[in-house]
Amino acid sequence: MNNKDSTALTLEQTAGKNSTQYQSGGNMTVNNYNSQPKPYTQYLKLVEEFEQELKNGDIEFREFIDKIQHYTATIDGFVGLEPKLTEAGFGNDIDWAQQMKEYYYKKITENNLSKATQKIHAFLLARICVLFNLHIKGAVNDGVSKDVIREMIIGKVIQPVQDMLGENNVLNLYDDDITAMIYFLTGNCHIRWK
Repeated sequence: MNNKDSTALTLEQTAGKNSTQYQSGGNMTVNNYNSQPKPYTQYLKLVEEFEQELKNGDIEFREFIDKIQHYTATIDGFVGLEPKLTEAGFGNDIDWAQQMKEYYYKKITENNLSKATQKIHAFLLARICVLFNLHIKGAVNDGVSKDVIREMIIGKVIQPVQDMLGENNVLNLYDDDITAMIYFLTGNCHIRWK
């Protein structure tokens, strides 16, 4: 190793009162290998598939993939959006939430979505569903204040999804779209607030 690549670091150690201190001598080399895969590799693979569809001109509507069918269908024990929000203490948000839910429903059912586009939406819906159920539902059940819940939704659901979309946001999905997805999933019983 040449001196240009190495950095000398001097550490001083002191032991507390009535304690023994041990010290080692010699040189220590720390190698920092980043062997973890790129974050969100599955999403990036879907982006590549989407870009390939665009390149090939193969963006025509396809029959809905199973995962989109799953999220557009209501699951057993259907309870609508309004009762869920009311029970969770968010009754004042019902009108806006209903508009957002309908906006997203139209976005994925009325537009001609290619297979890759559907896969991206399905991936995002699954991610939002998991994040919400892991972080938000328990906080609502624990009686955390509405203001804190709103901050948690931004910090624990919306922001991580935006971080994942990052520079590869090929569908131009923004905070309002992600919020619409939350209400869409709530309305179809994939997300429960309590």
